[in-house]
Amino acid sequence: MKPDEASAKEILLSLVDQNRKNPKYNDHIPNDVIGWRFSSSDQNNPNPSPETNEQHSKPVCEWTGVTCDPIDGTITGLNLGQGFLIEALLGGTPLAKKDDDRLKNVGDNRNLHYQFWEGKPEIDRNLVSKNSPSPIAAKIPSNLGKLISLRAINLSFNQLQGEIPKSVTDLPFLEIFEVTSNDLIGTFPRFISDTLRILDISKNRFHGTLPADLFGHYKYREKEVGKYFAPYLSNLVKLDMSHNGFNGTIPLDGRSETYDPETGFDPTLRNLQYFDIGYNMFSGTICNNFGLMASLEGLFMEHNRLVGTIPKALFRGAGIGANPLPLSQLFLHQNELSGTLPSGLSKLPNLKEVYVDGNKLTGSVPRELCQEHLNESFLLDKSATNRCDGVVCPANSFSKEGMAPCTVCPDDGGY
Repeated sequence: MKPDEASAKEILLSLVDQNRKNPKYNDHIPNDVIGWRFSSSDQNNPNPSPETNEQHSKPVCEWTGVTCDPIDGTITGLNLGQGFLIEALLGGTPLAKKDDDRLKNVGDNRNLHYQFWEGKPEIDRNLVSKNSPSPIAAKIPSNLGKLISLRAINLSFNQLQGEIPKSVTDLPFLEIFEVTSNDLIGTFPRFISDTLRILDISKNRFHGTLPADLFGHYKYREKEVGKYFAPYLSNLVKLDMSHNGFNGTIPLDGRSETYDPETGFDPTLRNLQYFDIGYNMFSGTICNNFGLMASLEGLFMEHNRLVGTIPKALFRGAGIGANPLPLSQLFLHQNELSGTLPSGLSKLPNLKEVYVDGNKLTGSVPRELCQEHLNESFLLDKSATNRCDGVVCPANSFSKEGMAPCTVCPDDGGY
């Protein structure tokens, strides 16, 4: 049932209502808070009435960051990311991002976001835990789930703490959910929407293993359909869970619930373009089923504990009539991968970046990979794009980034 206008306003104002009496924000809440004006007298009143607000009559669909259906007026989108909540609604200081601190998107290079806040070093994975958040920190209110028509939620960069309420993960029509760069905790959230296209929970404090039957693969499921099979997989375009504390293996082995053995076709994750699990504690191997992701452009698995070889399925594809993947970025650096660097990676027609430094690979870089354009967006020495050290430094040499410019190791005197 669609909430009436007053109820809708009350639900949205709960994003700030739980914090307006906190000493951390009380003296800094701006006068105009999406339709609720806090005067000096209001601050002395523990429950100021929205009816006294001069802007209370303004339709909720005209509030900043709110999108409504043009036909029935239901709230369909909340775009309160990039620090909007913490800066505009709560009057706090927004998260500061370094000039060279860019979110990894397909097309960006390896200049990763090593810091979340100005002056704060990369998160210590050993500190990622189930610890309770601060009692005065901003949280995602559970009654947000009453806005059942919501299709898009963006609450990124807002210093939010606590867990994602079940009422929110149970929203039936959700298509976009972005909460990157907060301080949220809990295990991998279980959404029920079968239309989810973008799921970004990166740069938080989520922990634990992924649900064994998340991707619906036989090896990890019970004899009957698993307790949880993500219903949105065939529609998912972006999945980003990087910079958290996830561990265990990636549950992608075996055939999925939707695999057709006659055609070799598997619609699961066929539309996925961006898959990022970097900066976690995942272990195990890179399974061949990544080759089934026919639309995959960016695969980011760096800074984990992955072992084994680089599978041929990454450049051959998988299944009957498979074609090379449209990969443009492949980030595998800082793992424990072994074997040689496959020359077949050069067959990826769109490949622009491949990083494999910080592994246990042996042999030399195949000449086919020493291409003029490869990794040029990251390398300071542009001439290295025509040399193999533009991919990784050769044996008996080193560099800060594991690739050009490389310095020959000094003579160790026989030791």
